[in-house]
Parts: sequence; structure tokens; C-alpha cells
Amino acid sequence: MNLKSGFCSSFIIAGIFAVLVGGSVCLAATFEIYPATVNSDEEFEQISNSLKPGDELILHGGVYWQNGRRAVTAKGTAEKPIVIRAADGQTPLLTRPADNIDKHNNIEFVDCAYLRIRGIRLKGGSSGVRFIRGHHITFENCEIFETGNNALTMNSGNCDAFVIRKNHIHHTGLSKSGHTEGEGMYIGCHSGSCRTTNTVVEGNYIHHLRSTSNGGNDGIEIKVGSYNNIIRNNVIHDTNIGRQYPGIFVYGGGKGINIVEGNVIWNAGEGIQVVSDAIVRNNIIFNCSATGITAAPHAAVPKVRNVRIVNNTIVNHPRGILMRWGGGANMIFSNNAVYCPGFIAVDASGVTNTVFSANYIEGRLIGVKIDNSRFYDGANTTLAFCAPDKKDFWPKPDSILLNKANPAYTPKLDFNNTTRKPPFDVGAYEIQAHATNPGWQIKAGFKK
Repeated sequence: MNLKSGFCSSFIIAGIFAVLVGGSVCLAATFEIYPATVNSDEEFEQISNSLKPGDELILHGGVYWQNGRRAVTAKGTAEKPIVIRAADGQTPLLTRPADNIDKHNNIEFVDCAYLRIRGIRLKGGSSGVRFIRGHHITFENCEIFETGNNALTMNSGNCDAFVIRKNHIHHTGLSKSGHTEGEGMYIGCHSGSCRTTNTVVEGNYIHHLRSTSNGGNDGIEIKVGSYNNIIRNNVIHDTNIGRQYPGIFVYGGGKGINIVEGNVIWNAGEGIQVVSDAIVRNNIIFNCSATGITAAPHAAVPKVRNVRIVNNTIVNHPRGILMRWGGGANMIFSNNAVYCPGFIAVDASGVTNTVFSANYIEGRLIGVKIDNSRFYDGANTTLAFCAPDKKDFWPKPDSILLNKANPAYTPKLDFNNTTRKPPFDVGAYEIQAHATNPGWQIKAGFKK
């Protein structure tokens, strides 16, 4: 182990650095460690659990191997967060023996606060990363892969004010000992006994999730009662290995709204499944095996309420929209481009007290009809978009989707994070006279 201080004057006390400031001792340290093969008594775990507010732990590249449980409790403060990160330009890997895939999680963060984790690869374990309670935690630029069960979980107590950003999550649910789940992120408790609040999940790349149980392999799942969370700009595909579950599932039923925006999803069961208390906007969903968006009650949340689905582009599904909104309150479906040629574009019931406007459709309709007010004929997919067969859903310069959105329900920004200007366009993009997409081109990888 190598210790160094970032301060101009320092000395070593009990293995950490103490800095004299105005005659008083102010504890702050930077620790640097290098990989070594050990058993349960791992240096990384020991030092992580000794960190004080303001400390930083830097992991150099290589493999950090551990056989027993790996659990970290690190509590910083708002003024002095604790940082655990990769050394600049290096990629440390935390792993464990293959026979631990059903026995231990790769790592558990227990009752942590004001903690920042950055740039670490985590391979194997039952769950890759488990947060057991905690608040004000940033987890970013990490990789979680080849887990026996799910990748990242927050279902062991309440979690608040997390930022989960720019992580690469893939190849989950590899356990062969019995039925397994493989969610990319499992956030909140299924029963609602624990909740995640005020959390941002953004810019992650999630793919190739496997499950063999009814628990499923959702890309990002926000459980019942969790609220004030934002799920945006994530790229999710192939959540359909073994079982076929949603790319994103938000239950609602909490005290506030969850926002699902700017995500792109393909090759899932359902692209997005939503029950209550959500805004779903500016998402692009295509080539899913069941539906683009399922908006219906669920056993965990039987009452639908407060759902706004606006300006999404939904293409090439057996059912573009499956909607069951009977008895719902404050339900809005507007400015969506739903193109499912040869299949069912909209399958709806319970829509009497629901707001519909300016939705453009190709495909069959059940429970609603083309009325040139709520639903319009969207013409042909190849006429509406530049190259839908190549993941390019930018509207053509003469697309029927241009200038047709209802301004009352148009978001301020579009999928590219571009400010929308009137007259507004239907679907996830606002083209503003651009013949081709000037922003990020949809492909496997992080959204940029």
C-alpha cells in the first residue's frame, strides 16, 4: 500500500496522513493500493472501511480477488465526500472465484453516505453491486458484468439521492444452479417496504440480460412506492435472453412522479412498462417482442393514475401501445409516433376520461380509431423516417410528423436534448429544418 497526501504539509499518524491547519490536526488522506491475491482479508475492503470524510482511495489497474463477503461502509459528509476510484487511465477489476456466483455478491455498500465510486470494473458474484440503504452516493463510469443474478440492486432498505451514471452493465443472470434473475438495475423493494427516492439514473449502457425465472431481466426496474426518480438517456437492448422483460419498468404508487425520458430501447419484451405516477417522454423504442409501451395496472399497483406519455417514437412491435386505463385519473397520451405496419399499433381500453391528441399511427387500432383529432393516419414508416431499418428514426424533411404536435403537451427538449420550437413535431425528435440527424446516431454503446 502506498499513502500520499494532497496537502502541502503533512505527516503520518497511525497509517493515515494528518495535516496541520492553523495549529489543529485536520484528517484527510489519499490511499493508493495495488492488486494482490488474498482471501477474505482483502486490503481493499480493510482500507475502504477505514476511510474518513474527505479521504480518497485510488485503485491501480489489475485484479482484486476475494473469496469471502466484500462489504464496505464509508460515510463522508456533504462538504467532505469520500471517493473510491480507479487510478487515472487504469482499469482495476474486482472479482471473485467462479464458485461464488451463487454464494456472495461481488460487493456490498452498507449504510454509506456522501460516497463517490468511479471507474471500477466488477466481474462475477451473485449480484454485482448491492446497496444496502444509503444516501448521496454517486456510482459512475463503472462496469458490472457476468453476474449470477442481477447487476445492481437497491432493495435492502431505503436509498435516497443517488446518481447512477455512465455505467456499462451486461451479461447478467449466468447462474446455472436453478432459476435466476438478471435485472440490470433492481431499484426499490417489490413489496414497497423499501423505497428509492430523488435518484438519477442516466447515460448507462445496459444489454444482454438473462433470466430463467418470473423475477425477470428488466433493464431498469423502479419498484412500487419509489418516487422522484429520473431515468434518462440510457441505451438498453437485448433484455430478452431466457425470458423477455421490459427495458424499463416503473411501477409508481409513491408520493411523487418518476420521469422516463430520452432513452432508446430495442430487443426487449416490452420497451417500457408503466403503471402510475410517471412522465414518459422523448423515448425511442423499436423491435420489441411484445409491446413498445405497456401502460396498465399491475398486481403491485392496481390503480392507474398520473401518467403522461408524450412525444415518443415507437416502431415495429406486435403491439405498439397496450393501454388499460379504466378508472384511471389524470392520464395523457399525446404527440406520439406509433408505427407498427402489419401489426397492432394501439390496443386500448378504458379511455373515456383520458386525454388523447395528435398521435400519428400506422397499423391496426383496437378500442380507438383514426378521428383526425386524437389519432391521425401516419402514412408509411418509410415515408415518415429517414432509415428506420438502420435505427435512424429522424423524420424526413417532408414527414407527416412535422409541425403537427399539440403544444399543450410538448416537452421543452427533445431526444437530442435540443430545445423544441414551435410549430412542434410529433415523436421524439424536433428536426428544426435539419434534413439529417445532427445528434447522436442510435447504435450499441453509450448515448452521446
